[in-house]
This record gives sequence, structure tokens and C-alpha cells, in this order.
Amino acid sequence: MSKILNKLEGMAGTDYSALVINNRPIASTFSKEEMLYLKLSQQAFVHIFKQADKIQANDLYDEAHLQLGQRRLLCFRLEDNILYISMLPQTNDIQKAQKVIRGAFSVLRKIASASTHQPQKN
Repeated sequence: MSKILNKLEGMAGTDYSALVINNRPIASTFSKEEMLYLKLSQQAFVHIFKQADKIQANDLYDEAHLQLGQRRLLCFRLEDNILYISMLPQTNDIQKAQKVIRGAFSVLRKIASASTHQPQKN
């Protein structure tokens, strides 16, 4: 899975990314030093989407952006409980990243689906 994330990062111009299902990262390229930003942004994005859903019941928002200091984070909601979070350098083109990531939605959904249907280890 991390090979797919790394390839997507290269195409989108992002530094790190993670696929999160039910508030748990199932695949991540975030370094140990950057994991705090993943956890913090995940909590913020979940809250943002929850509040947006309350405000606009007819529209489903699937993208949010957050800046923490010099770090820009993008989040795409693939399903209700599936998020793709990436960290974008300050100097990189956010529109290019959006286009590339949106183009990869079907692949990301397949990865998430495969991960949720794997047998549980006892």
C-alpha cells in the first residue's frame, strides 16, 4: 500500500499521505516526526466534516484544507468513514494536488475496501 501512496505523492507533489478508516490509519507514509500532525489533522478534519454535514444536509462536502504553522494538510473524504490525508509543502501547487488526488479516488477506495474486508487476526 505504501508504494501506491508514494507514487500518488510523487504525482501530486505532496510530502506525506495516509489512508484512514474509522479513525485508524491503515496505510501511511508520515514519518515518526510528522505523526503528530496526522493525528491532530485527522481529529480536526473529522470534526469539520461532521459540522459541515449538519449545516448542509443536502450537500456532501468531501474536501477540507488546514494549515498548521508551515504545514498545509489536505483531506478528502472518500466515504463516510474513509479519509485520505496528505501534507503539501508551502511552495507546491494545491490545485495540481487536488486534481491528481481526485483522479485517484477509485484506486484509494479499492485499497480501503480491500483493507476492510481482510480477515481479522486473532
